[in-house]
Amino acid sequence: MQAFYDSKPPYLEAVGNGSYVYRFNIEEVVPELTDENAGEEKVSQWKCEEVTVWKPVTSDKVIEAVIRAKYTASAEIALVNKFNAYQQGLDVDASVVSEYTEYLSFVAEVKRTVRKDLGEERSAPETPAALAPRLAPRQSDIARLLALTVNTMSLSDEDALSVKSIYPEWASLVGKTVKKDEKMQCDGKLWKVLQDHTAQEQWRPGTGTESLYTEIVESAAGTIDDPIPYDNNMELEQGKYYSQDGEVYLCTRDTEIPVYNPLKDLVGIYVELVQ
Repeated sequence: MQAFYDSKPPYLEAVGNGSYVYRFNIEEVVPELTDENAGEEKVSQWKCEEVTVWKPVTSDKVIEAVIRAKYTASAEIALVNKFNAYQQGLDVDASVVSEYTEYLSFVAEVKRTVRKDLGEERSAPETPAALAPRLAPRQSDIARLLALTVNTMSLSDEDALSVKSIYPEWASLVGKTVKKDEKMQCDGKLWKVLQDHTAQEQWRPGTGTESLYTEIVESAAGTIDDPIPYDNNMELEQGKYYSQDGEVYLCTRDTEIPVYNPLKDLVGIYVELVQ
């Protein structure tokens, strides 16, 4: 948050309720000379940006607060994920390299400035190249954070598939309550919960647990030319085409719940074979 003062403010100031204000980018602002104020005494002000931290005040707390003033946690995660995707060849947008370098430079400068202001200045500023190797632990923390929070995000099934790797593994949820529409990974696939329940080892997503989980698959048009791949745990929709074992089937009525039988066994019940 930007603030103005009549005199130069201190870098760190106690507010009195257990919180402190840290000020950075402090600079003097001198009014421009105009015809209207030509005869007036020029009174300068001090402009700065400031964040609030709570005691006990540490440099790490202040650094985190300043970083969050520019990058929200979600924006930081998105940038790291985008850069990782580019590094792995999953994203072709090379502009993320400059964005990521700018982010690393900003973090390094914030650390240097805060430590200097708090009397903890180091002998030399950290460069992006020196900072990058130490981001690996932070990225693992981010991965854990994503696994814990991704199910609070309103992602469509299609969007969820595009970031499947950030969802928690089903095995890590055994013994815990899972809610309807939450998603998880199991056996390399992405699954969605159909009803609230406590995950049990014997209730692994797949055959036999169709009432609890449904697999999220790559979207297809469901036309005869682009049938939906059927994987024995799927709700069928009337008028859509599905494929399995090289055969194409037309759904003749909604199943309304996921079914697990091979499509050939559902001919005459829910589907018909397309000749």
